[in-house]
Amino acid sequence: MKTIYTNGYILTLNDIQPEALVEENGIIVGLGDYHNLYEENMNVVDLKGCTLMPSFIDSHGHLSGYAMSLLQVALEDCQSIKDIQMTIQQYMQEHEGFIVCKGYNEKQLQEQRHITKQELDEISDNRPIVIQHYTGHCGILNSVALKYLNIDQTTQAPQGGQIDFEQGFLEENAYTSYIQKIPMASLDELKKAYHQAQIKYASYGITTVQDGMVVDELKDIYLSLVESKNFFLDIVVYPGFDAKAFLSAFEDYQQQYHYHLKVGGYKMFIDGSPQNKTAWTIDPYTDGTYGYPTLTDEQIKNNLIKAIRENMQVIAHCNGDQAIQHYIEQYQLVHQQDIRPVIIHAQMMRASQMEQAKTLKMIPSFFLAHVYYFGHIHQQNMGYQRAQTISPLNSALKHHLLFTLHQDAPVIEPNMLETIQIAVLREMKNHEILGKEERISVLDAIKAVTIHAGYQYFEENEKGTLDIGKKADMIILSENPLTANHHHIKDIQILQTIKEGQIVYIQGE
Repeated sequence: MKTIYTNGYILTLNDIQPEALVEENGIIVGLGDYHNLYEENMNVVDLKGCTLMPSFIDSHGHLSGYAMSLLQVALEDCQSIKDIQMTIQQYMQEHEGFIVCKGYNEKQLQEQRHITKQELDEISDNRPIVIQHYTGHCGILNSVALKYLNIDQTTQAPQGGQIDFEQGFLEENAYTSYIQKIPMASLDELKKAYHQAQIKYASYGITTVQDGMVVDELKDIYLSLVESKNFFLDIVVYPGFDAKAFLSAFEDYQQQYHYHLKVGGYKMFIDGSPQNKTAWTIDPYTDGTYGYPTLTDEQIKNNLIKAIRENMQVIAHCNGDQAIQHYIEQYQLVHQQDIRPVIIHAQMMRASQMEQAKTLKMIPSFFLAHVYYFGHIHQQNMGYQRAQTISPLNSALKHHLLFTLHQDAPVIEPNMLETIQIAVLREMKNHEILGKEERISVLDAIKAVTIHAGYQYFEENEKGTLDIGKKADMIILSENPLTANHHHIKDIQILQTIKEGQIVYIQGE
């Protein structure tokens, strides 16, 4: 049956302003005057003055991490080490097995330091406990967890990582490699978590979701999710270059969807995070350090050669300008066909690098919400003036460089409307402005999370705008974001999220 949407503002993101839109079998089949498009027995959706527009596209995040975070101890509200200890103790009374905690941020604690292995041991000397930093780049483990993972005083940290056994602190490659060995929840629990995670994404108006670093340990859960047809949103996964078992199991999914899942390409990390001062920089942080790389140039180049040979896209985590430079230079040496390489986060991208990226058709995907959530930390770590240039969106526009925006969930919630507001205002939590010159318009911010994000996935002919022949991936908003008060864009309500003509989220249900 055909469905016609009318009596509201239809934001197509192209040059037309239709009175109505018609969907059939998940595809947009009509745009124009209501009376010309209406047919007898059509399902009529009265927008009641609300706005219909393309749904949002998640250009970088971690679906698995977000799903699993729903099964973890939340530490976001903890204000002291004592709070952390009490929160974990309360959780342990109702849950068994490995204790994994999320949302930890030492900067918001009264002590202004990391919790230690010894303080975690005070909670339990027989239950393994892992505290995951909100950045996803480090963590603290108690003695039982360290023993479980076979980490002791003699354990050598892998290249691009650090281990402080006395404190129980693991950083970068040391953290990411060992965290994969932590036992996962039961299959039934995980299925429920992935389903709940999709509902959360849909509640933010997102119908295409990324899982931005898939490892072999996730192979069986993904096989089960596909077999049970669990996915109702489009999921694009990016395995690591060493995830051979996962890639083998999903060989037929490369660059094409089956049951809403496709393998988009490969993922690699080149540096860390600016909050932890492990992002690799050209100029030093305020303490004189420069961060460090997690891969050598030879490793970056060999990864790129492999991807190009297989005609696979590469997304590379690069926060620091030095990491970005090495990624660009290595790709410049080996590039052939256009694989649309993505520079993930691109916090410190320089104007000269934008020109290089544009020539090579590389796409920066900015974690723009850093301005609001971590702007004050960037000012401390980088200095006031330099911090003004993080996530330089307007500079990218001036260089005619296509870019996307993301939230890196579960680092923060995948709230696209909030990101759009931050792009327009660039307000920090204290309402001060960080980088006024890098503000962009509402329309440009919307394009970054719709049109450009579709292009990043090689899906520009299927998604990103409301055009005849494209998927009916749409959202109904309580207000038109183009005309809304800039300070209240994040407060616009997502009333419905529609995936290929099917309603997958209704506010309040």
